[in-house]
Amino acid sequence: MTGPTIRRHQLGIELRRLREAAGLTRAQAAHIVDCSHTKITHMEIGRSSPRKTELIVLLQYYGADEEHLDALEQLRQEASQRGWWSTARLPEWLAAYVGLEAGAVSLRSFELEVIPGLLQTEQYARELHLLRDLTPDEVDRRVAARIRRQVRLATPDPLQLSGVVSEAALQRCARHPTVAADQLRHLLDQARRPNVDLRVLPFAAGLHSSMSGSFTLLSFPAEVLPDAAYQEYAVGGHVIDDESVVGRLANIYSELRSQALGSDESLAMIAELADSG
Repeated sequence: MTGPTIRRHQLGIELRRLREAAGLTRAQAAHIVDCSHTKITHMEIGRSSPRKTELIVLLQYYGADEEHLDALEQLRQEASQRGWWSTARLPEWLAAYVGLEAGAVSLRSFELEVIPGLLQTEQYARELHLLRDLTPDEVDRRVAARIRRQVRLATPDPLQLSGVVSEAALQRCARHPTVAADQLRHLLDQARRPNVDLRVLPFAAGLHSSMSGSFTLLSFPAEVLPDAAYQEYAVGGHVIDDESVVGRLANIYSELRSQALGSDESLAMIAELADSG
């Protein structure tokens, strides 16, 4: 089921399309509903939803018919619902990503230093978060959110996950005795799911096109949203919706996957590391 975050983005895309079709600026739209230019921008990029009265006025101003109004009001109501992540007290940048992930149908990720988040054990996730400058309560909330996100892999209509993970992430995990055994075995179990394809990028591949960092690509139901990307760093993260940038990252992902070991070889490497511990 498409979540409220996706619905909000859908509504924003349609509001922008209607405004531009009417030949109007955001400043003009803001004037008609007596709000700031920034608020119109936030509506159109899916950061917030209009109130019902604002939606009615805008659509009348844009020349939309009654049928269009009914459809977008339904969308507005769905967009106004709160996903579980909205009450998890996550930082805004992380909640924005989790909301998109909840509505995605497939995910492609490249991880340079850590095991992919959707494939982590609770203990491994906790160790990672303890390395950050977070309070104990923040650590608990973020770990709980990470584990809850993993439910998407086991639903009747599961998220399709394709991941490339650097050998560096596996080696670092293997050298952390408190988490290595359980995490590597869990990774093997999850990688055998029919909706999970995991490949290891070995050191033997040499230099590659994403030496500078990790990234995630999100795909959504047909005609809902274009693909998006996400990058996280030491003190935050951000969603990328620029189509040219997302396209470049998609090409990089394809290159990385072509350099990675095959599925069976990847599982064999992980199993060898698990057994060596």
